[in-house]
Amino acid sequence: MSTPSKQYATPQDWIRLQAVVMRLYLDEDKTLEEVKSFMETHHEFFATIPMYKKKFTAWGAFKNLRFDEVLQILTLKKRRDALDKPSQFFIRNREVDNSSLQVYLSRNPSVFAKMEAGVSPSPDAIRDVSCRTPPLQESTLVLRQASPLPKSPSPSIQCNRLSPVPEDMFRALHIYLDQSFNTGLWSWSDSQCWNTRGRYGPSGLLSSVLDRCITAGLSVSRQVDPVVIHHILEAPFAMLTRIFRNPPPILIPKVLSAAIHLNRIGREEIRTVLLQFCRDVTMEVFSQDHPLTRFWEGLLSIPELEQQDAMGRALALCLSEYDTRLGSSHPLTTEAYLKYFDAVEREKDPQSQLQSLKHQLSKVEGSSTNSSLLALLKLEHALATCKLELERGHLDEAEDALSSLDARSLATRDESFRCVWLGYIECLKGDLPAAEEFYKCSVLAARRTGSRDCEVEALHQLEVFLIHAGKHLDAEKVRIERFRLLRKLDTLVWTDREDALHTGDLASGPSVMIIHIGSAEDSASWSPSAFTEVTEYVNASRSVP
Repeated sequence: MSTPSKQYATPQDWIRLQAVVMRLYLDEDKTLEEVKSFMETHHEFFATIPMYKKKFTAWGAFKNLRFDEVLQILTLKKRRDALDKPSQFFIRNREVDNSSLQVYLSRNPSVFAKMEAGVSPSPDAIRDVSCRTPPLQESTLVLRQASPLPKSPSPSIQCNRLSPVPEDMFRALHIYLDQSFNTGLWSWSDSQCWNTRGRYGPSGLLSSVLDRCITAGLSVSRQVDPVVIHHILEAPFAMLTRIFRNPPPILIPKVLSAAIHLNRIGREEIRTVLLQFCRDVTMEVFSQDHPLTRFWEGLLSIPELEQQDAMGRALALCLSEYDTRLGSSHPLTTEAYLKYFDAVEREKDPQSQLQSLKHQLSKVEGSSTNSSLLALLKLEHALATCKLELERGHLDEAEDALSSLDARSLATRDESFRCVWLGYIECLKGDLPAAEEFYKCSVLAARRTGSRDCEVEALHQLEVFLIHAGKHLDAEKVRIERFRLLRKLDTLVWTDREDALHTGDLASGPSVMIIHIGSAEDSASWSPSAFTEVTEYVNASRSVP
């Protein structure tokens, strides 16, 4: 005798048992599979998982917070805080769990920047989110709790961690990004985003300019003549004018990431000069009322101790805008994430870094993301794993995390960085010959980049190791070589395949554009008009003069 086929739930069945399904899914926090099994066993209610999902969407039964809902919560809270009113938030008449809200805010910091930029939540979020004043007796009970720490921090505490910033700053940044996309200043495809007038050149040059600023910052504390530092900075600052005439989409993330890095290495004075110069050049190239000028002015008006937090939130806003416009797996979004990670996430513990990187990798793996960016993401993931294993005292596991990477997939610059870390681990293990070999490999990889800035940093790492190993004569030879390179840093180099195509007489493949800068040795201040540019292309496989 055949078993009668089960009958799927009718519209009337859904209406009759809606309250039961909602209670199981939301109040008892059961999974979809658990709800389905319970309803079949106890109510002979049969439906497929897609049917449940469709109904939950129609009923607004969302377990996870959504961006616009959180944006509306913060908007309401800001208004009520101004009136000094306590707040209790509800989404579709269900109270918001404070711990879930804090987890969302920690993973999506761009929501703060969006709020400060004046972005409005969606009409659905405005309709669904409500706010009430908690009953007086509940507030009294909370104040009298015996525990010194609340089980889940109140949003009133966590949201107030925002330092005050000029209201126009994030709004100006949002307007600038919006206009750049909408007016056609920036063009994009599935694999690239570029300045329509400048193509890719300004972006590549910007990287070299900021690398030079970092090199100068590191050199200040490395027994280098201040006159040499001044000479090092003259060239990149002169070239910033050219970059700002055709600002690439990655301009702000790159500058802010470099500024935060200068903070990290204790070179606040160079960071301030960099930001001031960005403001002055923007004002000269555009106008005082231009949104990009207003952004730089707003950032510089913030006290130095609070600038880092503001720059981190500006990076989060850029990342959110690129994600919205281009998608989470687009190369520009990925590059902006890497800048955000370097500036913000890298300051957190290795476990938090791993969680952030895993989340980002899940978005881009299997997509058309630039292979070098994907390789860099994997390197950052391996490095975070390495740091975690080092904290646990697992040196072999730390080494395996970096050794298991395919070195062929890494850019030569990243390979140089990886070798430095492998050398450091070998040094911790006491294998000094192996460590020295890795540090020397780092220098060789740095030379292959064609960037003297990268080579100077690799030489410094080798020099420090040799001093540690007691090889002072060898260390002095490396120091002499490093100083020689520092004094030759009057050339900016970057790889730019797009521009190289116009030369016609070059071999196929990437080439290196070299910008030679000339200036008077005794000049006390630089002037863009005082510099002459001589541009030439060489094959990337040839040595750079």
